[in-house]
Amino acid sequence: MKKLLIMGGSYFIGKHVVNQVKNRFDTYVLNRGNKPLSDDLVKELYADRNDLNQMKSVLINHRFDYVIDISATNQRQLEILFLSMDLSCVEKFIFISSSAVYNIKELQIPFKETDALGGESPFKSYAHHKIEAERFLSQNLDESQLIILRPPIVYGEDNYVLRERLIFHLIEQHQPIYVPKTNNIIQFVYVKDLAVQILEALTGIMPSGIYNVGDSQGVSFYHWIHLIEKVMEMRAEVIFVDHQKMKIDIRSFFPFFDYDNVLDVSKIKTYSQVETPMLIGLKNAFHDYQQLKDPIMLPDTLKEGLTKVRELLQE
Repeated sequence: MKKLLIMGGSYFIGKHVVNQVKNRFDTYVLNRGNKPLSDDLVKELYADRNDLNQMKSVLINHRFDYVIDISATNQRQLEILFLSMDLSCVEKFIFISSSAVYNIKELQIPFKETDALGGESPFKSYAHHKIEAERFLSQNLDESQLIILRPPIVYGEDNYVLRERLIFHLIEQHQPIYVPKTNNIIQFVYVKDLAVQILEALTGIMPSGIYNVGDSQGVSFYHWIHLIEKVMEMRAEVIFVDHQKMKIDIRSFFPFFDYDNVLDVSKIKTYSQVETPMLIGLKNAFHDYQQLKDPIMLPDTLKEGLTKVRELLQE
């Protein structure tokens, strides 16, 4: 059985990737151990990936055929990983990048894999660090070894980021949802679909290279909320606001930036046909939300942002 290392693996995307691969590979997961998997099919390695000494001590006696890196956010983390392990045995290295890498101010949607990267991204250092990470991998791995996946907005069960869960919460609490009047078009990928595509990359269904991943179509902010209304069988109080005129940061009250984020996914669709309808994905996400033991706690910054918008509307 081929030996696989997953960097990350306890949270959200990583958790679903583990579920896809653990029956097919000798699976190892490396993270800080804050959330143990406690799965007999998975071997857990504990280290801070930012600490070279820890990484070397944990990986020194291991050789891996495959690596999936979900957690790397910058070049230095990859440098440490490469200094800590024997790369001579690695047949495939799969890196989860982001749609944030594209130079959105110079491009028109849908963004293609060959389009320009960089520019003044609203994601700031996160985007630039992902670009540097991609460049490092391209320079230090053979072309045949490397697959880079660039997802847009990932959603679904176990999502700890307050995106769909924020809207679930606001609708349940009968609170208004303030939507930017820009009503941008955004693209999603269901977390289980992404996990399947990572497995497909491992098993050679798609050749090495860079791939955008995501649903075939984008949706507007309002349509996304409307789908959530259908899933919950509840009405949302949607109020469109001109946040630019208000001079308030969109992310202080809404979970997305105000730009169209849609990728051309025709390349990966040549090899992978998996695509869960968003209504089904959101139903699964809502069911998962209903099973949460602890109530959603909104960060103070989000509470302040929602309050600020309300006050500005009342002026």
